[in-house]
Amino acid sequence: MWVVAKYKPKELETLKDSFCKIVGDKPEFYIPKIMQEYYKNNKLKIIQKNILSNYIICKHSKFKDLKFISKLNHSRGLIYLLKNSNMNQNNLESFVKFCKSHEDSRGFLRQTFFEITKKTKAKFISGPLTQMIFNIIEEEGKKLKILLNNVNVTIPKNSSKLLYNYI
Repeated sequence: MWVVAKYKPKELETLKDSFCKIVGDKPEFYIPKIMQEYYKNNKLKIIQKNILSNYIICKHSKFKDLKFISKLNHSRGLIYLLKNSNMNQNNLESFVKFCKSHEDSRGFLRQTFFEITKKTKAKFISGPLTQMIFNIIEEEGKKLKILLNNVNVTIPKNSSKLLYNYI
């Protein structure tokens, strides 16, 4: 069964260790993340960013027992567990499968994850064009023709280095 936990900033490893001690063996942890690239002071900065902020999704067969979950509430590094995770198991399972199907070989989400709806405007969230807004002209297979500052540009659609969100 899956549970969703909010953890204290910079205490993720402490929480994982605490869960492992309470459970007895290692539960499955999942954190969907992106690799974000941006320039600061003319230097390329690369950071990993958790798209769920300070939340982690954990799975273990012992989580079916509500009394056992109450033991997890006293874990180091934990702020709280989301209530009623047992009622949302299908949604959690499908979300994790959806995220994993859109990961690259290094475990980072690709652009296809963000392409749930098609719109004509988008904003770069990673790469050298971070924070720039552009218009989508047309899609050509694996490429996307965009209008960026009155310049026609072609970018790869499924790159993990050039991520964008529709706005």
